[in-house]
Amino acid sequence: MPVVNREVVLPVPRERAWELITEPAELQEWLGDDVEFEATEDAPLRVDDREGVVEEVVEHERIVFRWGDSRVEWALEDAVSGTRLLVIEHRYAADSITWGPKLMALSAASALCPA
Repeated sequence: MPVVNREVVLPVPRERAWELITEPAELQEWLGDDVEFEATEDAPLRVDDREGVVEEVVEHERIVFRWGDSRVEWALEDAVSGTRLLVIEHRYAADSITWGPKLMALSAASALCPA
């Protein structure tokens, strides 16, 4: 099973980074145009035409969800210049999102509204 690892350092404190990855309005700025998401275990999620379910939530630390044929983990770590977001995607099939451009969009969104 292929694994994709990506990371970006967001120039914001961990609390703000958590908002950027858990609030639907924030997710719409970088992940997709139409987002339904709640940071609660077993909650359904939808990003545009992709549907899934939240599997695990550790507040201000990590979110794990499954969508399509992938299992994705978003993990937050403290960094010298802000908060590091790690994205680990276990792909069970060839279909998957391209994280590089999404994380660049998140980085730009976080710089516009740091707190």
